[in-house]
Amino acid sequence: MQVPFRLLNALRLHTEIGLVAAMAVAMATFSATPLVLAPLAVEFEVSTGTAALFSAAQLGSFVVGSWTAGRVVDPSRRLFVISLVTLSVANVAAAFVGSFVVLVVTRSVSGLALGVLTWLAYSQVFGDDERTGDITTVGPLTAVVSAPIIGVLLELGDVRAVFLVLAGVSLVPLVWVPAIVVPDRTPTGRNRAVRAALVVIAALTIATLGGSAVFVFMGAIAADRFGMSALVISLAFSANALVSIPAARFRGRRRFAGGYFALTGVCAVISTQADQTAVLWVVLCVWGVAFWMAVPGSYTLLAERSRFPTERAGDAQAAMAFGRALGPLVAGVLVAGGEYTTLGWVGGGLLVVAGALLVAVELVVPPVQAEV
Repeated sequence: MQVPFRLLNALRLHTEIGLVAAMAVAMATFSATPLVLAPLAVEFEVSTGTAALFSAAQLGSFVVGSWTAGRVVDPSRRLFVISLVTLSVANVAAAFVGSFVVLVVTRSVSGLALGVLTWLAYSQVFGDDERTGDITTVGPLTAVVSAPIIGVLLELGDVRAVFLVLAGVSLVPLVWVPAIVVPDRTPTGRNRAVRAALVVIAALTIATLGGSAVFVFMGAIAADRFGMSALVISLAFSANALVSIPAARFRGRRRFAGGYFALTGVCAVISTQADQTAVLWVVLCVWGVAFWMAVPGSYTLLAERSRFPTERAGDAQAAMAFGRALGPLVAGVLVAGGEYTTLGWVGGGLLVVAGALLVAVELVVPPVQAEV
């Protein structure tokens, strides 16, 4: 787990290493979710659908933490330290609990800490493309390394070992506690979004709901349908992250971002229909490239169809976080009531609908003049 931090030190970063390392911890925690879902179901003797509640709880608390932090506290070094320590304690607790209900509580606490950390990091880089790029790219970069390590831990030990390692890793960024700048909190008026912007935001919500519903179960799908071991599954997720890096760093024009979301929808359906391991590897790689082409392209579309792009960017982040939190709940119901096939059709269908809405906006609605 130390490898991502060594890589970060070797990169030419424009952002404080502590902030980037904290985001690496967050990504390692979230990338563990689809890998540990099935083992947690076995460990606590619950259904796979019920096990998804721990992911929903973590993401729901993440939304609360990231949304409310900027409204009740100022960024500070102390908040940075408290969040990391809280995250570590929550991971330790998750490793020793004997009840699934208590596990869900510990993941809620970890989600809250992760939400605050994410808000804190983005509050320091907002408006700076280079530094924002550092924060964005660390996600897939960390997943490349963390996924196979988690896979090895699951093969050699059990799911509790993963939480213990995450607890230790959560304390590593404390070596580089960054200087924190308090942004201007001067209140400003809010402006209503134009209809095209509302459609784009709604599409992003639908896309993240459908995508998270399927992706959080991808590890379970790989194990149950394809008979893949924990290590092989983790390597497939690592490949997903690896091919995502060039797409995340792409600086060209991303036209018809909705088409890329629709492509992830096709991947969602295929992943629950196919019966060959090679197909799942291809699907995961295509999903990674398409997703990281779709999201930045959708942000550009939203900015060009908004009179107040900065405000709409915040709305989009909140809407997507809501979709990610709701996805595992919807998926849990679908999986509990039937096969993964149903999940694939519903999740994939939502992604295709979202993609169609975005393409329609791009084709029909011309860009508007932004205001300040």
